[in-house]
Amino acid sequence: MKKLLIPIIMLLPFVVAAQKNYSITGNIPALKEPAKAYLVTLQADKWKETDSIEIKNGKFEFTGHVNEPQPALIAVKPLRFRPGATLGDTKDFFLENAAITLDGTDSIKNAKVSGSVADRENSEREALIGKVTAKIMMLQREYGKKATDGTYLKSVSERKMAADSIQKLVAQNRAINMKFAEDHLNSFAGLYAYNMYVLDNKFEAAKVEPLFHRFSPELKSSPLGKRTVEKIEIGKRRQTGSKVTDFIQNDINGKPFKLSSLKGKYVFVDFWASWCLPCRAENPNVVKAYTALKDKNFEIVSVSLDYPGGQKVWEEAVKNDGMPWIHVSDLKGWKNEVAMMYGINSVPQNVLVNPQGVIVAKNLRGENLLDQLKKFIN
Repeated sequence: MKKLLIPIIMLLPFVVAAQKNYSITGNIPALKEPAKAYLVTLQADKWKETDSIEIKNGKFEFTGHVNEPQPALIAVKPLRFRPGATLGDTKDFFLENAAITLDGTDSIKNAKVSGSVADRENSEREALIGKVTAKIMMLQREYGKKATDGTYLKSVSERKMAADSIQKLVAQNRAINMKFAEDHLNSFAGLYAYNMYVLDNKFEAAKVEPLFHRFSPELKSSPLGKRTVEKIEIGKRRQTGSKVTDFIQNDINGKPFKLSSLKGKYVFVDFWASWCLPCRAENPNVVKAYTALKDKNFEIVSVSLDYPGGQKVWEEAVKNDGMPWIHVSDLKGWKNEVAMMYGINSVPQNVLVNPQGVIVAKNLRGENLLDQLKKFIN
């Protein structure tokens, strides 16, 4: 017995090591033509092919290792697949170091995923928000319809009512995601929901940061946990009551502009882009406010998220929309350094800075923008 014990003990490290890898077993028994399976993972916010293998007798398998659970997908392509053709047969799931199976019939898109705890729990969350999301999409389709000449079929008042309903539904989904995170403080899916959907594009750090500290120490120190801390800290730069973060960026004439050069004034920092239709629709309200307040210690700095090569269209948008204030951009699109500094991942967005350099309001917009600004500027 003692002689057997030593070899078994020697094998234990290899058993443990095996448990730290993933295996993905696919089964598509009714697949009709020769095909390959591709494993695609999300790396640095871009989908990248990680591995591929030919499917034999309807089966395939991938093995490897990930540092933490992550979004992934399996794509099945016929061997005669034409480069540039659309990937029609795909299945997304959460990849983690576990034995994961995807059981389908003649395709992968309807396969049942098992073995991934993160995927199972995330599917439970998606089921909770599914009905609400369907209502949002229905309202968007119905009230966003246009005639052949580009005009809306629904009246302004009808579209406003629909927009109000959508906002309530969005808030409902946000509450569901918050509750899910609160109920899954020891699971990756809970922290993922918190990072993606509670820390949305307009979150208030002071309100939602306490929940992060309730997650397990292991999750908080994980790669996702560290990214979440960074996201919260960036979010603090645009929350009311915070000292505004200074920046330097070239203006529309190519000359460096520094935000702190306007200290002592109320400054409306507006994030927008020439290609952003909601931004362009909001610009008349901003022009109206600027015209009324420009002589009352008030200035506007518009940060454009236009893309490389977009100098001309940026200039034309500024001219056509009649915006005679300060405009800056590095023409890097969503990688605009000021936007990234403030955690801006949707436009339009804005912050109002008081003469002391403190953010006193954010995301003020609409036909009553001037009235909202007058609450701060006499």
